Amino acid sequence: MTKKTPSIENKLEALRKSAVEREKNAVVQLPLWPEPKRGAPNSFIRSALFAAIQSKDRQFLKEAVLASQDGIVVKYTGEQLNQNDMDVWETIIHLARDQPLGTTASFTAHGLLKAMGMPTGNSQHKQLHSTLLRLTACAVEVTHDNKTYFGPLIKSGAKDEVSRHYSIELNKGIIKLFGENQWTALDWKQRQELRGQPLAQALHAFYSSHREPFAVKVETLQAYTGSRNKQPASFKRQVRTALNELVAADFLSSFTIEGDIVTVRRLQTSPGKT
Repeated sequence: MTKKTPSIENKLEALRKSAVEREKNAVVQLPLWPEPKRGAPNSFIRSALFAAIQSKDRQFLKEAVLASQDGIVVKYTGEQLNQNDMDVWETIIHLARDQPLGTTASFTAHGLLKAMGMPTGNSQHKQLHSTLLRLTACAVEVTHDNKTYFGPLIKSGAKDEVSRHYSIELNKGIIKLFGENQWTALDWKQRQELRGQPLAQALHAFYSSHREPFAVKVETLQAYTGSRNKQPASFKRQVRTALNELVAADFLSSFTIEGDIVTVRRLQTSPGKT
């Protein structure tokens, strides 16, 4: 009996399946930014994903299109995230950056809070757990440079209630947000100095993602930061206060607000992805 020769279509299908399997089993790892930094996708910090709001002002959103810089589309479903949530997420991916995505990152609640420079009392432990639930329950859809990620910011987690030890898994797909020139290494020390000032933190992250920041309208900053202050004069005053804090933190050398145009000058460009 003559052995049937595989068709070209069958060969191509076999090659495709082989490539899919290799991609599935490939080790995917976050960029190894240095210890004093925290890596953040530009699509997150150039949009209102982590809003400059207090926890009491959170809203529940459903497929909401968030304000973002041109070239980035962010849709969000879930309880609104703020700058406190960003601190937690940033710390988790920082601790997980030397492990393949899809594996489990382990830490204690005490250790995570210490890594963020936070107190370690019961209220902080409860706040941390609420944040982890929020990051797991949300659905984020981000399109940037023709690549889309959709899913939660934390895939899943487990907690030992006695030791308060957490095991957290991040999605492999999150790597799509860390492509070349698509992420920024934030100065963690400066960000910690701004804790409790969500607008200053949001502006620090936004301007960190630009080597030479361009002039921006006040109303544009209001949208990108997700601020609830819809009064132009009042928000302009808040921006001025926040920018003064960025100067005090040695992030900006100067800034001007002329009419409704905000122009800033960074003190220096830190090494790494910015």
